[in-house]
Amino acid sequence: MKAVKTAVFHFALLAVFFITANNQATAKQAAAQATAPRPATGPSEFITPNGLKIIHNRVEGNEVIAVRVYFRGGVRNFDAKDAGIETLTLEAAQSGTKRFSKGEINRELARMGTVIDSSAGYDFSVVAMRCVKQHFERSWELFSEIVLHPLFEAQEVALLKDQLVNALRQENDVAESVVALESNRMLFRSHPYANSPTGTLESVAHLTPEDLKKYHASLLETSRMLVVSAGNISAEEIRRKAETSFGSIQKGTYKESQLPSFSAAGKPELKVTDRSVATTYIRGTFAAPPLESPDYAAMTIAINILQQLFFQEVRVKRNLSYGADATLLAQGANSGFISVTTAKPNEALRVMLDQIEFLQRQTILAEGLKPIVGGFLTTYYMKLETNDAQVGRLAEYELLGGGWKRALGWIDQVNKVTPDDVQRVSKTYLRNFHFAVVGTSSQIDKDLFVSK
Repeated sequence: MKAVKTAVFHFALLAVFFITANNQATAKQAAAQATAPRPATGPSEFITPNGLKIIHNRVEGNEVIAVRVYFRGGVRNFDAKDAGIETLTLEAAQSGTKRFSKGEINRELARMGTVIDSSAGYDFSVVAMRCVKQHFERSWELFSEIVLHPLFEAQEVALLKDQLVNALRQENDVAESVVALESNRMLFRSHPYANSPTGTLESVAHLTPEDLKKYHASLLETSRMLVVSAGNISAEEIRRKAETSFGSIQKGTYKESQLPSFSAAGKPELKVTDRSVATTYIRGTFAAPPLESPDYAAMTIAINILQQLFFQEVRVKRNLSYGADATLLAQGANSGFISVTTAKPNEALRVMLDQIEFLQRQTILAEGLKPIVGGFLTTYYMKLETNDAQVGRLAEYELLGGGWKRALGWIDQVNKVTPDDVQRVSKTYLRNFHFAVVGTSSQIDKDLFVSK
């Protein structure tokens, strides 16, 4: 009986929080929507004669244009000895091309306020551009040159290698990085994700400019590439730009391999990095449903509720930590994690595991779930205010979520989540945590950490 009363109290508290937040946010949103940029016709897609797929979302009333070129495959494109090659290749591509020196690129970007950057991840890599409409022509010129014709000069490659190596060395000095890396390594054991996108000290050290040139050439296949854009520009203009710049690229024969499930996901694990520190760092990674799964929408709501429970029980009620959190990622083989930094690791984790068990044992009242979903969707809308964010969302669904059109039905999926769905996914996925800890080993209750 006490557990039932506690459940009612928890969700009543959450409902009040979200109703208040949602009412305030809805008022702000309504005011903002009067002037917010609106899609002109919604996203559209087309394929160039050489097989390059392009997705464009025309957005009126916003002078920022965002364009990204994606390369499929991620860490499946290389083996462990070459880990980090994709990160280094795309970084080095911005340091000079056949037509523009590094200095010319930097001066032009600064003059126009254009940003060109890159990143490489587990499932794909990307070269991204953001510019204002008046500088789109020149920005595209630089952007396409960086994608197509980088020089990979020895001096620039050496400089970037040193920077990447130094960053890798520093990972072991930062407790937050250590627990992230170690918890992932446990779950990713014997999986393609065991290859780090940023590589290791050993793998990065042996990479040469010639290695980067060969790797870059292997990326330039339209069967591997995807272009996504958003802004106040017509789809026809984007089509012309893409066909002119990328029309000579061969289609190639790239086919993405199916990702296996995590073989290490079936049991909990713990690894403690023994350090004498005032604050203990904890992160527990778990296998989660991927973006294309029917369970993904319900899992996002479950994680959202868990975040609020952690906030109330760990921070507000017991003052055990300012940093207790839960996160759901969006990857081809997906995962999530819970994390906390605290001076009382066993007490804080016990409270967090109690909140997880609470979600698994109790069913939310339907009237309590509705404002929670409303608050979640308000935050979701706010995160998609920029054209760059809209590009990222469309690409994420195209590459990992069963096609970009499924992104348009995301709100409907979330609104259909039921209390039973939340309880079911909590039972299914919030278990078998792979905990990494940086702290004093003798203070860690090892049985507690592998109890769930």
